[in-house]
Amino acid sequence: MQFSVARAARPTGEILQALIEEEARASEILLPRDAVVCYGAGRITASPAYTLNRLCSHYNKLEQGMLLRTALQENTLEIMPLDFPRGLEPGKCYLGRKIQHTKGKDITVAIESWQAETLLRSGKADFFTPYVPSIKEYRVWVYRNRHLGTYEKVLTRPEDFKKIGRNYANGFDFSHRESENVPETLKDVAKRAILALNLDFGAVDILETPEHQFIVLEVNSAPGVSNERRRVIQNLAHRIVRWAANGCPRRSNGIE
Repeated sequence: MQFSVARAARPTGEILQALIEEEARASEILLPRDAVVCYGAGRITASPAYTLNRLCSHYNKLEQGMLLRTALQENTLEIMPLDFPRGLEPGKCYLGRKIQHTKGKDITVAIESWQAETLLRSGKADFFTPYVPSIKEYRVWVYRNRHLGTYEKVLTRPEDFKKIGRNYANGFDFSHRESENVPETLKDVAKRAILALNLDFGAVDILETPEHQFIVLEVNSAPGVSNERRRVIQNLAHRIVRWAANGCPRRSNGIE
């Protein structure tokens, strides 16, 4: 079995590869040489014969957002049209994003039209989404139509909190939630997001609003993994080994 791993995702990709090979040896399963697992670096062509996450790097973040909006409607972010600064709603906050971004480091904020126009002209933002008030943020891991695990982003280092965004640099860490304590609606929204992007697996970042609505922010096809989150990457490795052992079947919906 081969691995196609994005450079930025190499540490996690190497962990996943080692876990797959370890479980295959322990289970005495022969991994097919003509199968490829893509982790943040997808194969666009029809070959090789057996591929997981073939399209994982096919879309940039704007294209991904538009596909999610079409499929999930109110359960994902609205993508503002490129000429939107002229029609910016007074008093409303918008977040500027780059087409290629990681770890929330690209987020810019616009409240007035001139701010949005300046960010677009300077190249600091490629598109905008409305700011969504939230009480929690989750990362939900999915393999095909199976829930692998859910983590809540929790502020554990308040002294590092400096700007908008729940990420490590801003003082947040992942806290695992047992599956029985994860709302089924949250799991369902994550599964629909994976399906909308024609992926086999991924980790979906989702906000919970004060009204307890779940809003998809984005889908990560090569999410990072630290020691605290090793459980979910082990679950993913197990599913991939089972996939190989069962003859590399297509998804139940017949899409690949």
